[in-house]
Amino acid sequence: MSHSEGVLLQQLFDYANQTPKSMASGGINDALGFLNAVRASLQPIEREKYQQFIKILRDFSAERINISDTIADLKTLFIGYTRLILEFNSFLPKKHHITVSSEDVRALGFLQEVELAFQYDGDNNFRHFLYLLEDYQNQTIDLSCFTSQGKVLLKNYPHLILKFNTFRPSQYRTGKKKLKDNGQAAQLPWDVLATICKTLDFDELFWFSGVCKNWRTFHKSNFVSSREPLLVHMTGNCPHSYSFISIPNQKVYDLNMMSSFQPPNCVYVRVSSGYFILAHKNNSFLLFNPFTMKEMVINATFTVEYMLSNRHEALLAFEKCSEEYVLVVLCKKSSRLHVYKSRHNGWCTYSTLKRKEVVVDFVVLNNMIYVVTNKARIGVLNLNSRNIQFLNLKNTPNNDSSTSINLVNCDEQLLVFHSISSNYRREVYKIDLSTMNYVKMKTLGDIALFYVSWGNCRALSNPNSSGYESNHVYEVSSMSQCIKYDWNDGRPSKIYPYLRSLKDYNLFDWCFRHVKYEVDYSLVE
Repeated sequence: MSHSEGVLLQQLFDYANQTPKSMASGGINDALGFLNAVRASLQPIEREKYQQFIKILRDFSAERINISDTIADLKTLFIGYTRLILEFNSFLPKKHHITVSSEDVRALGFLQEVELAFQYDGDNNFRHFLYLLEDYQNQTIDLSCFTSQGKVLLKNYPHLILKFNTFRPSQYRTGKKKLKDNGQAAQLPWDVLATICKTLDFDELFWFSGVCKNWRTFHKSNFVSSREPLLVHMTGNCPHSYSFISIPNQKVYDLNMMSSFQPPNCVYVRVSSGYFILAHKNNSFLLFNPFTMKEMVINATFTVEYMLSNRHEALLAFEKCSEEYVLVVLCKKSSRLHVYKSRHNGWCTYSTLKRKEVVVDFVVLNNMIYVVTNKARIGVLNLNSRNIQFLNLKNTPNNDSSTSINLVNCDEQLLVFHSISSNYRREVYKIDLSTMNYVKMKTLGDIALFYVSWGNCRALSNPNSSGYESNHVYEVSSMSQCIKYDWNDGRPSKIYPYLRSLKDYNLFDWCFRHVKYEVDYSLVE
């Protein structure tokens, strides 16, 4: 029986490819392998679908339906079974391929991880997980029950539970209607919005803004304005994968909308003022805000290095009381500082410093853009000219090539973070603008630092309210781990492993959702 069904399937593959194979060539073995995969996937959950699958093959073999109708019927039959679609496509020419959405691929990746984890536990656990999905699909259980039972099944696999916390397989829920803002749902009660917020996944939190008018206010006050820093994670596989990681809550929020926004030949630069800044091959910068869904494209008048993500440093700031904005870009290869001002719709390049002194970082403080050089000199960027006004500071620390420098704004206090790679030492200085002095800090006090060893540094006061600890540093190392250590003794007190495969190129950054930089042109003349 199985062999005859395999012959029918092989006839379909041969006809689709228009290159008939000999039954002795081994092709029938491939057909039987796929047949077994279909049986294993459909029979435990939907037995009648497997019979329908066989009927479609027999109808095709008897020439009751043509190749196009056959593949269309199988496409409908395989809805929700992404792995079968991908395997089926491998037997077909591209013109007959069935399109698979990115959401389906993400769900498949999660299921494959679950299946791999359960391979030593026998078939029962994974089968129970499939039954759980089926119950959720048929709406015989709600999301709360689905989540609680899922966590019980995954109790021995903490890394899967962390993903499961934010995994909502909406593709398994058929016939779900999209909500529209028709006026009837324009003013949902706040307690209802709070309940909805807890049940939606990360992407749905953003798209739900089109449902009711007061959701935008609720969403801004309860999510965007949160002071909790999120760790941005990107993989270099194609298409690029983006996610936010909440360290205190140990949750991963996949950013599916970034996959559709980011075109090919584009690399990540920085998150600033809530916008993802990307460098594109066609000499432009793409800006996308996942919290407001706003997009901007800025064409550059200089060469944009897009091959590696560490070729640029960028900062986005908005003009005070205006929608105009400023984009500051540091090209590390040429050590040139470029500034785009939307009010003039153009770029300007700032004077190159002498004696191999270059700008290495910048930050907004009191509506002005401060810069720091590799010699630890600090200056103010003049937006009305192409000059940098350097400050005459006392006790400026000596700096060499083994030291990286970052400027940090913490509650309107300017800090300088030194990372000395030669002896793994960290130093923080407070810039006292009243006495124009570098002041070395012995303790961070009620401050937490967030650092990426090859990127930037951020700071947060009163971090305990956001689930972090005062007087601690949260550093992302080159080993793709987040290490928390006490500032006073410098010893790691906790290591947070990441939830992604390290086989692909990984990049990390910190995102402060509540920070929107603003500048005032009149402050520097």
